[in-house]
Amino acid sequence: MKSWSLRKLVLSGILAALVFVVTAFTKIPSPFVKGAYYHAGDSIIYLSALVLGPAVAAVVSGLGSFLSDLYLGFPLYMFATLVIKGLMGGIAGYFLYVPHGRVSWSRKFVGIAAAGLWMAIGYYIFEVFIVRIVDWRANIPNLFANIAQAFVGAVIFLALSKPLERLKDL
Repeated sequence: MKSWSLRKLVLSGILAALVFVVTAFTKIPSPFVKGAYYHAGDSIIYLSALVLGPAVAAVVSGLGSFLSDLYLGFPLYMFATLVIKGLMGGIAGYFLYVPHGRVSWSRKFVGIAAAGLWMAIGYYIFEVFIVRIVDWRANIPNLFANIAQAFVGAVIFLALSKPLERLKDL
């Protein structure tokens, strides 16, 4: 990666803010876990991964999602979200970021699938084994709902990715 430019720094800030805004303001309450919610913010996480690469996307994704949980009043999830969504952005960035080139559809599919699956499993582990909010069997619908959230984010991302892929050349 070339040295950081002011444009790349500003783009990182804008994408972190977009992760926050899209996560916080597309909130749909979960019918499975009291207090949990679903959102379209994953699409911006994938976009950050495509444009910024794994390391920066991890910071952007974790920070924007962390601030969203803080804003929405979910302090229990904030630090787990920082790690889970940060790693999600990093995983996606590993597959989606190709400097000065286009990403193949197979890399997009693998990157989105791996990142989305990690997110769903990460929250499942957090809710069942760390917080012990619900029984492991009762939380299985939430696992699949998180996979569906990642899928919806992927569909939105794929619609945005083609025209915005050139942003990585800034």
